[in-house]
Amino acid sequence: MTGSAPFPAPQRSDDAGADVERRFTTLGLDHGQWDYWSEVTRTAFVAMRAAALPGAVPVSAQHGFAASAVARVTGGLLVSTVRADPHEAARTPDLVRRAAGEDFFLTLLTEGSGRLRQGDRAAEVGPGDFALVDSAHPYVFRFDRPFRSVVLQIPRAMLTSRCAVAEHVTAVPFRTARGMGAFVSPVLCALAEQRHDLDEATAAAFMRNLLDLLATACDALGSDVSGKASAAVHRRDLRRAKAYLADRLHDPGLTLLAASQDLGFSLRYLHELFREADTTPRAWLYVQRLDRARAMLSGDGHDAQSISSIALRVGFKDASHFSRAFKSRFGTSPATYRRTAARAP
Repeated sequence: MTGSAPFPAPQRSDDAGADVERRFTTLGLDHGQWDYWSEVTRTAFVAMRAAALPGAVPVSAQHGFAASAVARVTGGLLVSTVRADPHEAARTPDLVRRAAGEDFFLTLLTEGSGRLRQGDRAAEVGPGDFALVDSAHPYVFRFDRPFRSVVLQIPRAMLTSRCAVAEHVTAVPFRTARGMGAFVSPVLCALAEQRHDLDEATAAAFMRNLLDLLATACDALGSDVSGKASAAVHRRDLRRAKAYLADRLHDPGLTLLAASQDLGFSLRYLHELFREADTTPRAWLYVQRLDRARAMLSGDGHDAQSISSIALRVGFKDASHFSRAFKSRFGTSPATYRRTAARAP
């Protein structure tokens, strides 16, 4: 696989057997290195966009962007080792919407350093440190110099069943030099380096122990992180969600699933935000549409629009449904409310 010959398309991780070790590299590609590496991340991990850092000069003028990965199912989970030149890897809102993901990914740096951002949290990690990301939401990794890492793909239920705060400790650095991270990193490194020497039953036992250690580390760190930040984050996310929905009151085809994907939320989290405000997304949207219609009925030029037109402009497909909903909320029909508003001084 050298020269300009195209590389075979990478296999998806769920297509490969437990004993199959898959290797990917950009070396030998004369062109299309970034597209190939983006495809590697999509098929071996989760859909991301790989790109050069702005203004960055390739480490090797001869080879361009150099990156390689070795992926193998170990103990029932996918463990990958990655080596790459400086670059940015982004899971964008568009990719989240088009290629949904539910897994967590633990990235452990063994060489180099990197910066990670997800939501309102950011982490800088160095050799031995690791961080979690949640593929259900957008995130960005930035590596300013060559690095090596070990990546563990963890099905959501496998971690959340062990740890109640997993979703609140993403993009938070776990340090090897101190704290609970010191118990997790050596075990994951050993699994990555010695996986060929372990039978499947032994590897699975080590992996269960690793997940238990990780859950304990998350709980220990999460008690501080989530307690301080969770309320503020929820208030901010609720404001974002309300602004997004308010800008789209006119769209009768708006769905909560599409809204949550555009916002980078899970649908469950969107409902949780509104539940904390003693309502639901759909109920809040309904009220806002009716309030907007009332303002249009009584505002300047209110006689210029038909009631059917106003109903459409606030997201109601059917004028009769709109009239019934308006009367239920305000105690009068849209037509009567308009006449009353017109007589008001």
